[in-house]
Amino acid sequence: MATTKISITSQGYTEATANGTSQYVVTKRCVFDTAYDISVFGEMQVVKAAAFGDCYTLLATSLASNELGRMRIRSVSVSPVPGSADKIFDVIARYDTLYSWVPLKSLGSYSSTLSLPVDVSMDCTPRQVTMYRSPTFGTSPSANLNGTSDIGGTHVDYAAKPVQALVPSVRFSVSMVFDTNVTTLVTLYDDVGTATGCWNSAAFMHWGSANQVYCESGNISHIRDEFYRVSFVFVWDQWYGCEQVPKTDVSGNAAVDSNGSATTVTWKSLVRNTYNHNNIFNHREDSALAKQIALEGSWLTYP
Repeated sequence: MATTKISITSQGYTEATANGTSQYVVTKRCVFDTAYDISVFGEMQVVKAAAFGDCYTLLATSLASNELGRMRIRSVSVSPVPGSADKIFDVIARYDTLYSWVPLKSLGSYSSTLSLPVDVSMDCTPRQVTMYRSPTFGTSPSANLNGTSDIGGTHVDYAAKPVQALVPSVRFSVSMVFDTNVTTLVTLYDDVGTATGCWNSAAFMHWGSANQVYCESGNISHIRDEFYRVSFVFVWDQWYGCEQVPKTDVSGNAAVDSNGSATTVTWKSLVRNTYNHNNIFNHREDSALAKQIALEGSWLTYP
């Protein structure tokens, strides 16, 4: 390949906030001593390589402290200049990334870092339950509770037929975008598998003590290229997921008292392990920043 000149003829940069796409588009004019037919794969590759290289090539050193540090080529366009006998080409490359450039203020000075999106949602739909006893209970519901003694409270059933009731419940979703060139899918699989089904072992997000919220589910989905979204759904429930269950005889019939109510009602629930759910932020480049965004919805109050 003999190249006489490669020059930038135009360039433009667009910076986007979280959930946007920052991009850099540059056009280079390549002048060769040899003619190249871009309909021939090998010759097209020569022109493209002279200008930029292959798709996914980084624009700059891959660092979170560099605003351009995670940008990669997403598309390359090669066009021969009319009348140049296939020796002059305009080559356009589009670099972009899902990272946003976040300015942080600390101790009166500013610094900046690249950050991937963190999204949250909350659903406060109450859980429907069957109720034999209404508060105040002698034994209150709690995590992993499977008692054998009567829970107390006021009888609200008749002939051991419960009433339908609603228990306050909150589903809180934390969804984060990850770059698998920084954090592998194997690591993300482990995070989802370990957290799902567990109570919080330490203060987490809006809950200040252990065993208040459990991870109901986790999900990993592909966005594009190296970017994947990992989502966790956490549940707070006023009854800690407990159900009221009457004691029965060998025939499965609930024993009733003289008023027609179940004589003994107990708490039953799933037994769950515990896990420090703050660990879901550990594989972010700035875990404290990601946690802050998930908690308050913005990086503006961090640190």
